[in-house]
Amino acid sequence: FRSLFERLWLQLKDREAIDGFPRVVMLDTQFRMHPILGDFVSKQFYESIGLARLKPGRLDSEFKSDIPGYQGKVCAWLDVPYRTGSGDKKIGTNSRVRDEEARKIADEAFRLLKECGPDTSIGIITFYSAQRDLIFEYLEHFGVAEKIHESGSWRVSGKWSQTSSGEERLRVGTVDGFQGKEFDVVLLSAVRANDMRIPMSDPDPNVIEKAANRKYGHLRLANRMNVAMSRQRSLLVTVGDSQMAQGAAAAIAVPALVGFFGLCGGEHGIVR
Repeated sequence: FRSLFERLWLQLKDREAIDGFPRVVMLDTQFRMHPILGDFVSKQFYESIGLARLKPGRLDSEFKSDIPGYQGKVCAWLDVPYRTGSGDKKIGTNSRVRDEEARKIADEAFRLLKECGPDTSIGIITFYSAQRDLIFEYLEHFGVAEKIHESGSWRVSGKWSQTSSGEERLRVGTVDGFQGKEFDVVLLSAVRANDMRIPMSDPDPNVIEKAANRKYGHLRLANRMNVAMSRQRSLLVTVGDSQMAQGAAAAIAVPALVGFFGLCGGEHGIVR
């Protein structure tokens, strides 16, 4: 699957190769993220398809480094291991939820809201609307969210809606609702958790591809993963089953997820 942008870029580059006339100008500097996170995004989503490296536009000292529980770190993986009965569940025709994961995200978000104070913004991103709503339900228990009965939709409550500077303090939504947004901290709900096997030894690549799609779903869409993993300024935390981001099959099926888990296991991150 290629995004419209990527298809257009490839077509214009092909024409440039024919006549030598440049038709593409790409931004080469990012100012949103901590340099470590910006470099990760550059390698996984730009350099991997032949684009130039995105250079950092700000120093690491310009980002928050004192976020409670993550002091001195820029990334983390909060493990919610898969067990029989604790995997993701299909809701309706095209949405999914994972209860244990939603609860953990709500708990962590509320802790950060209290301990970081009103000058820190938090985004909670998921790939499924049903998981978004479930996270809202758990946040409602803390008085952070409320349901609008007229429309049936959710919103962030009162003082939790804005930072001390008037910025959006908390947003919970699917990837599409985060395009163009940025937050100090992002919690990413992976949702997918199962024990499906990908038959890597099968000679038919279509069999492998279909098995990978069944196992990982939206986690395989590079353009959506790019958005989901590039909304943070100082800290990106993925919450989910870490086994989904390990092994040879995962490295082929979801390289960005595997790369992020590796980053979390290094000097700049935490796995817990």
